[in-house]
Amino acid sequence: MHLKMAKASTSMTIIISGLTLVTILAILSVDGIPTKVALASTSNQTQESEPVKIAAGGGNGTAPLTAFIPENVEVRVGQTVTWYNPTTVGEPHTVTFIFDGNKTAGVVSPMSISNTTEFTALPPGSNNEPILIPGEDGMNTIVVVNARTFNPVVIDSSDNVNFMTPNANYTLTGTEKYVNSGWFLPNGFEQEYPGSGNTFSVTFEKPGSYNYICILHPWMTGSVTVT
Repeated sequence: MHLKMAKASTSMTIIISGLTLVTILAILSVDGIPTKVALASTSNQTQESEPVKIAAGGGNGTAPLTAFIPENVEVRVGQTVTWYNPTTVGEPHTVTFIFDGNKTAGVVSPMSISNTTEFTALPPGSNNEPILIPGEDGMNTIVVVNARTFNPVVIDSSDNVNFMTPNANYTLTGTEKYVNSGWFLPNGFEQEYPGSGNTFSVTFEKPGSYNYICILHPWMTGSVTVT
């Protein structure tokens, strides 16, 4: 008698446990979506808070790659995108957002300078010389690398120019006219262009589509869509 009751109790427990498991799976399944898919979606939402990395260029000295990989990304408001240079040679790139066409900057620029100014190559004795064009009234023209492409810099809505340090981390509000990463190179190649960096990071604070280029290779284009 007791044995039969124990068996019946055990069977009832198994049935109840089975029904409970089915109920749990039914709760975790929404409109027929399997449990594993729902859990994967939660994992993706966690990953959305992590920085997105984009390669600027790549390849080697024989076949350098001039492209952003991936070219287009989608992120959430408040998320950060970091660009890095994986090239195996000292090939510089920039990430340049030009929101006002009047703020487009050239890689090199002519500047006026006194004709009494003397220049010394660094290191001394190296095969370097500035481009000087004789002028009038005691002035010459010198062609130089534009600091607003070489260095990280922001021009805000009031035309204020603010330079940043290499490897800058910038929070973009969407009101800027010009945002530039400066030249950045692979780790270990910075000495080829003193003052350059290795990465550039932007945190996006406003929804929209943000297009950018490498100002050294204008056919290199990319976009960040913020939702």
